[in-house]
Amino acid sequence: MDSFLDTKKRQKTFEDKISRFSKNTQNGVNSSIHSFNKFCNEFYDNRGYEQIFEELKTKKDKDQTEAIRELLQSWIDWQYNRGSLTSGVQQYVSKIKKVFSHNGIKIGREYFDEPLEFKPKIREELHALTIDEIRQIFKYANPKKLGFYLALSCTGARPSELLQVRKKDVDVTQKRVKIRIEAENVKTRSGRSIWLTKEASKLLIPKLRKLEDNDLVWATNENFAFAEKNESTQFSNICDKAGFTEKYKSNNFRMITLYSFRSFFFGKASDVHREGYAHNMIGHGGYLPQYDRMSDEKKLEWFLELEPKL
Repeated sequence: MDSFLDTKKRQKTFEDKISRFSKNTQNGVNSSIHSFNKFCNEFYDNRGYEQIFEELKTKKDKDQTEAIRELLQSWIDWQYNRGSLTSGVQQYVSKIKKVFSHNGIKIGREYFDEPLEFKPKIREELHALTIDEIRQIFKYANPKKLGFYLALSCTGARPSELLQVRKKDVDVTQKRVKIRIEAENVKTRSGRSIWLTKEASKLLIPKLRKLEDNDLVWATNENFAFAEKNESTQFSNICDKAGFTEKYKSNNFRMITLYSFRSFFFGKASDVHREGYAHNMIGHGGYLPQYDRMSDEKKLEWFLELEPKL
């Protein structure tokens, strides 16, 4: 007889389980499910993934393990045939594990006699955004967007993090404007403080006067995944006008994106204050633990030393 705990566990929906993750992670999981379900329908004569799980549950031990590996490998090959890259394929496989687990099926390298096969990754030299390129891009940018772009370049924040900042997260009482990035808005679930240069602050402060405490500073849409996608599209159009249309051969991704500002800040921060500090300031969790114990006063002092390079 099932215990009441087992009954409650089964009643908990998959959406409930992933709701504690960030919106980006939830979107990634749902995209993985969509791809997997589409594959199942095409590969198994209009059978959805839930039907495939029910079939897998009828198999036991080694037979089940071999069937799971064949299923996943077929899905991997199907994705490659549709032009997917290894990085994306691996992310989908990683995220679909949550769905298998929810359905009582464990998957992982340790369960397969023969590992899953992926194409080798091609690693091109990544483009380093320069000051001259930033100035050229700004010539073609909407003046209303300059504050957002400057904030990205002088903080190393992820676009989604800044798009979730509200007026109440901004402190204008210090030598430099301070922004608190809340933990729930961060990929790593670790909050942190960041500072704006004088140049970026001059564009922000007049804007703050028109906002209520709970108003978003740089976004107008509470659907932050949509907001980031929209900002990315607009920025790509600006780069086109500025003449920066280059793409990587291996994946056809643009060489200059909103995330290029993040890499720009990381490079400058590493040059001035070592790589561990740079990791900490952009929200990588602090590669050197002692930086986690830096006071805000010390962080601001270091930022002021870094500011001329930004």
